[in-house]
Amino acid sequence: MNPAAPAPGVKSRGRIEAVDWLRGLAVVLMIETHLYDAWCSPAAKMTSAYAWTRFLGGIPSRLFLLIVGVAMAIRYEGQMAKRVDHATMVRTAAKRGAEVLVLAYLFRLQEYFLGGCWDWRDLFRVDILNCIGASMIATAFISAPRRGRPQIAVTLAAAAVCVALGPIVGPAHFPHFLPKPLTSYLGGQRPMAWFPLLPWLAWPLVGVALGHYWVRMSRDVRGQAIAFLTTGVVGLAMTYAVILVRRHNPYIIHYPSDLVQQMGPGTFFYRLGYMGPLALAGYLSTRIFARFSFSMMRQFGQTSLLVYWVHVELCYGLLLKRLHGKLSMRGATVGFVLMTAAMLGLSVLRTKYWHGWRRRKIERPPGLPHATGA
Repeated sequence: MNPAAPAPGVKSRGRIEAVDWLRGLAVVLMIETHLYDAWCSPAAKMTSAYAWTRFLGGIPSRLFLLIVGVAMAIRYEGQMAKRVDHATMVRTAAKRGAEVLVLAYLFRLQEYFLGGCWDWRDLFRVDILNCIGASMIATAFISAPRRGRPQIAVTLAAAAVCVALGPIVGPAHFPHFLPKPLTSYLGGQRPMAWFPLLPWLAWPLVGVALGHYWVRMSRDVRGQAIAFLTTGVVGLAMTYAVILVRRHNPYIIHYPSDLVQQMGPGTFFYRLGYMGPLALAGYLSTRIFARFSFSMMRQFGQTSLLVYWVHVELCYGLLLKRLHGKLSMRGATVGFVLMTAAMLGLSVLRTKYWHGWRRRKIERPPGLPHATGA
């Protein structure tokens, strides 16, 4: 029997607007993180305001990876509805991950030449784009549905393994005879291994399970509201549970360094927890302001890769080098507002002209010229 038709504004197994909103929030926080890091003076970096920017800076990378998993689940649901076989699901998702991985190395190559050809080994650094691409490939093989059923239990079990091995393998020193450009994907030391799969792979894996839940609850307005309200409440409870455990015994798990602690289960569940209220905020925003045709967050969410590509060069590159490490918190805040506005303008141009051109090209019947003469 066919399910009931979704209420207006809710697409069954389709795009969930809150996902674009969350991706857009990650873009804004990414700009904030990189700009304050690059442009604040040493004195400004000693202030409590700057410390808050670092706290917020822990959100975008994790949120991007979580949304990667959610987006994969949304596609899985659509493929299951069309009865796509398991092998095709894996191949499609892995291919997209490989494309992102290629873009990651192209981006590093661009930064290498624009930055004046620094240490060539930095070309092989495992940064966030590398992690996203590799995570998509690994997640495809772990989480792709089988026989028309989501692999939620297997996916969450794999996420638990990644979290458990994170503080063990993540910061590990691998034998020197093994190539660092490859071992850095599993773990290792910075600056080569910024985002190793252990434990970062856990984020898209959890995202897949969350995405299946959101899609299946979003067949009507009420179900979607319950899904995001539950996500917000459970997330808040998870964060407070970690706070209470740490208050009871802050050394319940002993870590050799702060870096290792950031890879541990306590930090993972603490940060995963406050993704819940952010998801609820995204849902409420898209519902309350649904009558408005434009949303800055949704706009950024649709062009996140382009904004990442351009803003990193503007923040750290030679073009604005005179601002590096020179600004007060107030000056950097002005710069953040201007940078966000500039990236929003770029994003709008991207969707208005490039997407519009592609749409017209697809819709134009074969054989017609690009313009009709008088």
